[in-house]
Amino acid sequence: MQEIGVGICQRCGGTGWAPPPEEPHGPVQRCECFRAERQQRLLSHAGIPRRYEHCALGNFETEFSSAHPTLHGARLKCERYVERFRDREHGLLLFGPIGVGKTHLAVAVLRALIERYGVRAHFADFRDLLRSIQDSYNSVSETSELQVLRPLLEAEVLLLDELGARRPTAWVLDTVTHILNDRYNRAQVTLITTNYGDAAGNERVTLQERVGKRLRSRLYEMCDPVEVLGDDFRQEIKSAAFQAY
Repeated sequence: MQEIGVGICQRCGGTGWAPPPEEPHGPVQRCECFRAERQQRLLSHAGIPRRYEHCALGNFETEFSSAHPTLHGARLKCERYVERFRDREHGLLLFGPIGVGKTHLAVAVLRALIERYGVRAHFADFRDLLRSIQDSYNSVSETSELQVLRPLLEAEVLLLDELGARRPTAWVLDTVTHILNDRYNRAQVTLITTNYGDAAGNERVTLQERVGKRLRSRLYEMCDPVEVLGDDFRQEIKSAAFQAY
């Protein structure tokens, strides 16, 4: 009998197929090692920045002294969304001020969907996307528009982070609108975070002012809104560290 090498799954011998543990002589099925490897590949190909690799729904804090009530509600909505994902066509639009944990929640949902359902996912920072789209129209650039758009159009779940963080030119905005319209028409899920909501006044810029009426309307058609409020958690951490020092 050939000896199974170090690092090779003892259950399936590296084939990726094995009978279920409770029925050792039953029909073979995909081994857990195959699912774990596939999950790891999907996570690595999703492009989640290293800064957010730790983000999970379970480690999203909602119980600290200055926590706004919307934090707990937002986490619950995200948890329910993951639970009922296969029954939904809408995505999520997480909106609120800077530093309240919107990206943490969105990445946590993205990771949970990869791990639970094996979806092909893609993380895109809105500012980086604008630069890439602009570069694709530069004759000196080696990047084509197709290369830029393909991962956003083909992903089963797209996370578009910081929508509106930069004000796009009209033709770049048309391209972003095309991406989201295409995903909407094909019932693909899009998760979005933005610092802009619909409340005006007090010098606050609205989402419509940032991305236009047409795109704002499309976002609310394709996503369920989730408001996340509170103080800038990152500033609080910096302030606490400074005071301790």
